[in-house]
Formats: sequence, C-alpha cells, structure tokens
Amino acid sequence: MKYRIQIDHESRIIRYRHSGIIFPEDIENAWSEFLSLKEFTVLKYHLLSDYREGHFQMSFRELPNVIDFMRPIENVVRGKKQALIVDNPHGVAGSILFIDDVYREVGFIVKVFSTESAALNWLTQPI
Repeated sequence: MKYRIQIDHESRIIRYRHSGIIFPEDIENAWSEFLSLKEFTVLKYHLLSDYREGHFQMSFRELPNVIDFMRPIENVVRGKKQALIVDNPHGVAGSILFIDDVYREVGFIVKVFSTESAALNWLTQPI
C-alpha cells in the first residue's frame, strides 16, 4: 500500500498520507477506504490529505472524473473540509484547478497548503 490512513479522534480529522508515484486508481482505493469509515461518513470528520513527496501520474483533463466520482457521495462530502498538502508545482496547479469546481458541484470545501500546521489550523476552525 502506497498510503496510510490514521484517525485523529481528538481533532476529528482523518489523516491520509500518500507518497511516491500516485495513479488515479490509488486515489480511488483511498477513497473507497474513507467511505468505509464511520468517522468519515457518519461522524463527519474532516480530511487531511498529505501528498508531500508524492508525484501525480494524471493529467489535469482527468480532474472532472474526480468530481463525477463525488456526485453520488455528495451527501457525505457536502460541507466537509479537505486540506491538501502538496510540495510540487504540478500538485499545486492540479489542486487549485480542482478547488472551485468541487465546491460548486458537490459542496466539498477544499484548500491547498504547503505545511501541515497551516492545514491543521484551517481544518480545526469552524466553517
């Protein structure tokens, strides 16, 4: 497994870290796991996705597919926050392109960060 998931019950955050080469199916596998967690689906924990040292192997043209994947789970992600930590230009650009569309289409509040402390600060603030 190229990623790990930890649950921070005190902060009500699911921490997801993925490094190395990241293919679309890797993201799908992680999301399948998130959707099996009551903390994500029922208890409405927010998501911290740490992609530092990760290298996405997908084009920007594939971003609409991510939103299409989220349409059926809109009731799970609407109003929920996801902090993305990225440390390379491709990851930042793709994330920024994704932010507005995913909020408009399914109400998922996503923001990009370069540090874990800034991401955690934002995730723990009220919406």
